[in-house]
Amino acid sequence: MNNLNLTKLTGDPFADVGGYVIKYLMEENGVTKGKSIEKIIEWMTEKYVTNWSGKLNAFFLNSTITQPAFKGERKVTETIEYFRKLINDELPHREGYCRISGEKTKLFSAGRDNHILSGSGTFINFHASHEGGLAFSKEMIIRSFFVPFGLQQLNDKIALIYSNYPDVTWQFIKENCESNIRRLNERIDNTAGGVLVSDYKNPANALFRFASDCISEAKIFHRNEETGDLSENVTLNLLHFTNFGASPEVVLYTIPATVFRFYSKCFSNKNKQDWKRFVSNHYTSSKFKDAHFNDVEQTWENKKEKVDFETYKSWKNLIYENLLHNKSILRFFLKWSVKNKIRFEIIELYQILVRKMDVKAVKKLKELADFIVVDNNDDYIKKACTKINGLRKQSELRRYLVNLAKDNVNSRKHLDVLWTIDDYVEYLFPDGSDWREVRDLLLIAIYQKIHELDKKIEIEVETEEQESPNS
Repeated sequence: MNNLNLTKLTGDPFADVGGYVIKYLMEENGVTKGKSIEKIIEWMTEKYVTNWSGKLNAFFLNSTITQPAFKGERKVTETIEYFRKLINDELPHREGYCRISGEKTKLFSAGRDNHILSGSGTFINFHASHEGGLAFSKEMIIRSFFVPFGLQQLNDKIALIYSNYPDVTWQFIKENCESNIRRLNERIDNTAGGVLVSDYKNPANALFRFASDCISEAKIFHRNEETGDLSENVTLNLLHFTNFGASPEVVLYTIPATVFRFYSKCFSNKNKQDWKRFVSNHYTSSKFKDAHFNDVEQTWENKKEKVDFETYKSWKNLIYENLLHNKSILRFFLKWSVKNKIRFEIIELYQILVRKMDVKAVKKLKELADFIVVDNNDDYIKKACTKINGLRKQSELRRYLVNLAKDNVNSRKHLDVLWTIDDYVEYLFPDGSDWREVRDLLLIAIYQKIHELDKKIEIEVETEEQESPNS
């Protein structure tokens, strides 16, 4: 038995989760710390069977614990005996290269009974050369056994969060292990009831909440609190899966590094308050009608009741959903900006980091907004907002910018050229760009400048229908 192969990183999410759980039990859990892997397997088996009532069906099909024919103590004895034979090379095996570790060693068959989301012996078409199962080292099979202790139940499936940054993955697994140990120690009836249940009901909320925890955890990242800058390019993934019976399934959700970096900057000292208020106002539930968000009490309310974060944190959040599904949230910023002040830096960061808009385009649109708001009277500003809101074609927006340049010449207030041909062609309307983003960002810049100058202008807005996160 190679103890190093029980815990070292492999790049396989399931194997690495199992390895982290073993690491936690070997190094940090008081009861199992320093014990052999055989003793830790015995301890884990007892907890799965006695405390979790053998509820591992979402992980393993017909294993020694989930096999319906095995009852009570037999689940324990059969499991311990299986791993004893595996460790002592008493099960059928051959020499070769492990599919996960890549090392040349003794290989054992892995199917749905001892590994997650693989084919089983009767479905040999799932495996190379029509073998009866995947060929793994004993260490990789052992690691699979510990996976349930490091994960969470998220709605109808299991959630596995992992990252290209190992400390992030470790943080998720360690927190789950600690919660499981706490449950085992605190339950008077000595029954913890199965895999840890997430506080959230959907992957988007769970993933972004974990991202928030990681960002606020100073030990994980080299992060500038003032600007939110990260020195690492962090990607966050969530595998939402089940290996249950005849309906195994897995869905992968990802927060790419660009979105994670933007999200981190939203938690800078300057942006945090505005960002949290913006996000909190975009929870929604079909069961809680005609509700509004109370910024003072941080509650959602309607005429009949009010609920706090412990309730609405499981609702769908339109911002998280759109970020997770690579859908633009600019229209949400636009609608919010009509009556609410938000630091324009947040929108800038979103457009530059996530939507890949040229920095010079953003700068130019801010200058155009300054010209419209700062250098003109309220009536001009109101008409400009109405006009821009009504633009429905790229040609209309182009014509408006031409007229704006004329206004600049006629007013003689703006000494510089309002925009150049290079601005027009290379930054505002480059090939492949979406003219709607130019229009919307210009409007947002105008609204925020109005808020900044504390102007009282009633603006009538025709907002296009929000894009569905799944469209």
